[in-house]
Amino acid sequence: MNRLSIAASLTALLAPLFFYTGSASADSNDWQRISAPQQATVKVNGAEREIYPGCAFEGDDYSFYFKKGKSDKLVIFFNGGGACWNNTTCLASLQSAMPAYVPSDDLPPNNPLLQDGVLNLNNPDNPYRDWSVAYLPYCTGDIHFGSKDTTYLVAPGVTKTIRHRGFDNFLYARKWLKRHFMHEGKMHNPRKILVTGASAGAYGAVLNYAHIKAAFPGAKGYLLADGGSGVIAESLMQEAIRPPNSAWNFAANLPQAVPGMTATTVLAASSFTPAIYSALTNHYPEDRFSQYTTVHDAVQTLFYNIMLNDDDMSQWNKLTPQLFATWTSSMLNNSYTVAAAPNYRFYIAPGCPHTILRSTAMYSTETVGGTTFRDWLEGLTGGKNRMAWNNLSCTDTGCQYQPLTPTQISACVSGS
Repeated sequence: MNRLSIAASLTALLAPLFFYTGSASADSNDWQRISAPQQATVKVNGAEREIYPGCAFEGDDYSFYFKKGKSDKLVIFFNGGGACWNNTTCLASLQSAMPAYVPSDDLPPNNPLLQDGVLNLNNPDNPYRDWSVAYLPYCTGDIHFGSKDTTYLVAPGVTKTIRHRGFDNFLYARKWLKRHFMHEGKMHNPRKILVTGASAGAYGAVLNYAHIKAAFPGAKGYLLADGGSGVIAESLMQEAIRPPNSAWNFAANLPQAVPGMTATTVLAASSFTPAIYSALTNHYPEDRFSQYTTVHDAVQTLFYNIMLNDDDMSQWNKLTPQLFATWTSSMLNNSYTVAAAPNYRFYIAPGCPHTILRSTAMYSTETVGGTTFRDWLEGLTGGKNRMAWNNLSCTDTGCQYQPLTPTQISACVSGS
């Protein structure tokens, strides 16, 4: 497998879809890049565990970034970049025009200096410019929640192992952060922690939230999942999530201290995400949880189609009006179901772009229900716009709901 050709194709194809790139968000000297060891011991769910950080392919080590802020507040950002769970998505797709995930943390999309939005720490309009930031690149295809080396079939008699070690990478970063906040043998918790992520990183933020709270129990917690609405297919549940044959070893990593979390793996795909949020919002009633999406998110719809056709790449690009309508309806159902919790809110914007936190679009003056996303985000964490934090959907204020026409779908996919 030619690593250079993979990197080139991923950068060319995925940058417009998964990542917003631009000028550097801060001087490179402001950021530390911390390299994880190939093996370490951590404590998780009350027990010692050996972890093996790294990216998808053997020999590709893992690093994350940290920038110390001026306040006693912390942002933990999980980056996105697709997912994989079988022979086709994990291996065949990398040799195609549509790779399903990013397998290396050395590619430009995993560099915080090439992101904007919440990662632009020089922007005076950024509510988190003075917070410390931990930025976790993503290179394991497992929504930051795998702890398994899984062997896939390349061709008859030929196999390749993918290192789904996203959870191990997170656990090492968590261990490092705990040491960073230790002074004279005592833990000095950040006063506030915003746990967030974009695309696949949105799921990493949700699934790892309880593990972060366990590490920093005195901190007020906030969660924002950007572009990860949890519309998933049964194929993903069966192959990646459900024991005993989970490609990611998913169930072993769920937080045992949160009632209901470990039972979610046996649920139907349509019930999985709402059940995860229900468990978290019930267990942390003083914390705040939220999601952002556009009403016709093209990348989330594309990935839903990949899940429905995960063994047939020829179908992945066939995005129909009915598929978009199904995804939007399921997204709205998830959002309004979880909104029964008093400490959860959603922001559903018009259009089909994917994610907002890494983009200059975060500072747009466009509103939903009279509130910009930037003000709504600041309201989440109790800033001066805290009264702006409400459930907001453009479907309530006149945006096009469904169905999209083929011409509109083509424009969404091309970004025009």
